[in-house]
Amino acid sequence: MASSLYSKNECARDLLECVEEKRKATKWDLMKILGNEVQFTLWIEKFFLPEKVLVEFREGRNYFYMKTERGDLFHTLLKNGNIIKLFNRISSRRLKQTV
Repeated sequence: MASSLYSKNECARDLLECVEEKRKATKWDLMKILGNEVQFTLWIEKFFLPEKVLVEFREGRNYFYMKTERGDLFHTLLKNGNIIKLFNRISSRRLKQTV
């Protein structure tokens, strides 16, 4: 990933935008965003696929990734940063009081 300021929300949004633009993204398309195989394994194989955000399919020797209905919803939520901020705040250990 590009920098330490690059948030997980931004990374997830960028991955889903890539898949949406391509309609079916290749592993290489996603690797260009993630940077390495370890990150691909963490994000795609251990998060997006098990959570059914993306679906993997094969055409010949190539693997492709497409968004699911759940992935579309998640992408919509990520695009609206205010909703994600609310989720992050409510899921933190302590709900912080606002003045």
